[in-house]
Amino acid sequence: MVQATASVLYVNSAGGRGTGTRQSPFKTLTQALGQANAGTTIQLEAGTYGNGESFPLTVPSGVTVVGVSGTVTVRGGGLLATEDFGPQSVTLQLKNGAQLRSVTVINPQSQGIGIWLEQGSALVTRCRIKDCGRDGVFVTGDALPVLLANELSGNQASGLFMVRRSKGEVRQNKFVSTGYGVAISDQAAPLLIDNEMVDNKAGIVLSRSAKPVLRQNRVRRNQTNGLWVQDTAQPDVGQSQELGENVFQDNGEWDVRNEGRQALITVGNQINPTRVRGSIRYVASELPDPVAVPTMLLGRVRPQPAPPTPEPPAPPPLNLNSRFRDVVGHWAAPFIDAMAEADLVKGFFDGSFRPDALVTRAEFAALAMATFPSTGGGRRFKAFKDVVSDFWARSVIYQAQAQGFIAGFPDNTFRPNDPMTRAQAFVALINGLNLGEGRAAELEVYDDRAQVPPYAVEEIAIATRRSIAVNYPDVAKLRPMEPITRSETTALVYQCLVNLGRMQPLASPFIVQPAHTAISNTVAVSNTVLTRHWANDFWQPLMAKNLLELTRMQQPDKPMTRAQFASLVMVAFDPKPQRYPVAFRDVPSSHWASDAIHIAYRARFLSGFPDYTFAPEQPILKIQVLLALVSGLRLRARGTAGVLSRYKDQAQVPRYATGEIATATKLGLVFNYPELDLLTPNRVASCGEAAAMVYQGLVLRKQLPPIASPYRVVVSK
Repeated sequence: MVQATASVLYVNSAGGRGTGTRQSPFKTLTQALGQANAGTTIQLEAGTYGNGESFPLTVPSGVTVVGVSGTVTVRGGGLLATEDFGPQSVTLQLKNGAQLRSVTVINPQSQGIGIWLEQGSALVTRCRIKDCGRDGVFVTGDALPVLLANELSGNQASGLFMVRRSKGEVRQNKFVSTGYGVAISDQAAPLLIDNEMVDNKAGIVLSRSAKPVLRQNRVRRNQTNGLWVQDTAQPDVGQSQELGENVFQDNGEWDVRNEGRQALITVGNQINPTRVRGSIRYVASELPDPVAVPTMLLGRVRPQPAPPTPEPPAPPPLNLNSRFRDVVGHWAAPFIDAMAEADLVKGFFDGSFRPDALVTRAEFAALAMATFPSTGGGRRFKAFKDVVSDFWARSVIYQAQAQGFIAGFPDNTFRPNDPMTRAQAFVALINGLNLGEGRAAELEVYDDRAQVPPYAVEEIAIATRRSIAVNYPDVAKLRPMEPITRSETTALVYQCLVNLGRMQPLASPFIVQPAHTAISNTVAVSNTVLTRHWANDFWQPLMAKNLLELTRMQQPDKPMTRAQFASLVMVAFDPKPQRYPVAFRDVPSSHWASDAIHIAYRARFLSGFPDYTFAPEQPILKIQVLLALVSGLRLRARGTAGVLSRYKDQAQVPRYATGEIATATKLGLVFNYPELDLLTPNRVASCGEAAAMVYQGLVLRKQLPPIASPYRVVVSK
C-alpha cells in the first residue's frame, strides 16, 4: 500500500481505488486510519462507511476525521477489549488529541456504543450519534473530551454516559429521544454548558459520587425526571457568585428529583418548587441583578413591569459594543458593561439586560446585599408583617435592614413588591454605606429640588457632593419620586463603588458634577498626567525590547483594554495552546488584535463570555490581570494560607479567586499603588500596572532581571 504524501488522506466508499490522494482515494476509513500519523486529516467523501470496515475503528492521537456535513455515515460495530468493562461493541474509538467532525455515527448492534473515549482530550463536534443499541458516547478513565454542538438521538440507554474519573466539556449539544439524555456516575466531573435534553425518558441522571458542573442547560419534556440525583452525587447547579442558569421544566414526573444523601443546593436556576422531590436548598445569589436574581431563585417566571415611556434620544453613547443586545447605544452602557465585566450584574437568557425595567424594593435589597455584603451593620431587625417566611428575599431584606440600607413603613410593612423610588435608592445607599453628612445648599444644582422629600435631603446632598447622582436625560432633573430602573440602579451602585475605590471613574455626561468641584478635578487629572508614572521602571525595559509596539499601549496611565492585554501576553510569553479555539462573535478576523485574542484564549490567559463575545475594547480589571497570569503561566505556590490577610481590603477578593490571588501575591506579581496594603482588585488596571505585572511574570520565567519597586508586594518565604 502506498502512503499519500500529503497531510490529507481522502476516502470515498463509492469510488475509492486505494492510494489516499484526491485523485485516487482510499475506499475504506480503515485503510486511511492505518496510514495516518499525528497531524493527518482524513477527508471522508459522501457515503456510508460500513461494508469492508474493520470495527472498531481507532482514530490515532492527533488525527482528524472530517465528513461533508450531513452526507457521511459510519455504521457498524466491533468488539473493543477494555480493561474495566471487558469486551464492548464500539464503532469509533478516539485517542488523545483525535478529532471527529461532521460525521453521523450509528452502532445498531445490541449493546452497541457509537464513540468510546478513554484517554486524553479528544474533540467530537457537529456530529450526529444516533440509533445505537446502548450508548451514543461512552467516556471513561481519565478522559477529558470536548463534545461540541452534536446531536445525540434515538440511543437505547443513554446519549452520553460518563464514568470513572472522566471530566471534559460538554457544550451546545442536543440529547433527544433516548433513554437517559446524559448519565454520569463514579467520580466523573464534567462541565455541561448550554446543552438541551428534551423528550428523553430522563434528562440528566447522576449516581455514585458524580460531581458535574451544570450551567445554562435546558432540560425539558422528559418522560420521567429532568435532573435525577442519586447516591452521593453532588452536582454544582449554581453558586452564590456564579448562577447556574439552567432551566428544568415540563418534565413528566419531577423537574428535579433528589434521592441523594444530602440537600441539593441551587442558585439562579429556573425551577418550579412544586415540581421538585427531595431535599432542595435555594440559595440567594450574591450578584446584584435586581430583576434576574429573584426570577432565578425559585424558578418562578414573573412578568416584568412595563418599561416607562421611551426617553428622548441621548447624545452619542460612550460605548457602542455592549455584550447585551438591548444596551448597545443606551445611555447607561458604560456603567452596565463595566459592572458586567466585574461580574456584578447579569443579563437574561435571551442576551438582553432590560435596562428600563423597574426595580422593586425587595430586588433592591437583594442588589445591595450582593454588592455590599460586609458593611459592618449590626442593628437588630424588625419583623415586617408583609414579608412572609417563604418569601424569596426575606433573608436579604432583614440583612439590608440590619445594615442600615433600607427600612420599612410606619404601619410595620415593607411593601417588597412596590417599585423603589429614586429618592429611596439614594437614601438606602448613602445610609448603608455611611458616606458622611450633607447640606441642603448642595441641591441647588437641581431644577426640581423642591420635589425632594424631607427625609432624603441630606442623603441626596451627600450623593451630589460625591458624584454618585446620575441623571438621564437631563442632568439637572433629579426626578426623586419616580420609580428607579435597572440601568439607573446600576449607575448609582457603580458610582458608590467608585467612592469606595472599588471601581475606576467613568466619563459620562449624566454624572452630576457640582460646580465647585469640577475645576479641582480637572486640575488633579492634569497633574496626574504630568507626573512621572510609578511603573515607568517596568514600562521602559518592555519598550526597549519592542514588546509594546503591537499592543497599542501609548501611555502607562491609560486604562488597559482586554485586547491590549491579550496582545501584551502574546508578545511577552509566546504562549502555546492549551485548549480548542472558540470563535468570538465580536472579534472579526479584521480586528487589530484578532490573532492575539485567540492565542491568549487558547493559552488560558483569558476567556470569553457565555454569549460567545470577548468584549475586546472593554477595560480589564486588576484582579482579571492577576488571574490571567496565574492561569496562563500555570503558576503554583506553596504556603499561601493567610497571605491575603496583609491586604486591608481582602474582603473584596471573590471567594473563587482567593487561591489564585494568594499565589500571585506569594510569587511577587502584585503591585499596589499608591498604598502597598490596598489591593483594590476590582478597579480597572492601567497599562503601566499591567506592564509591571507582566514584567514580573517574565522575571519568574528568568527572561528579565528583577527590578526593585516600593509598590511590589513582597511576602517572606
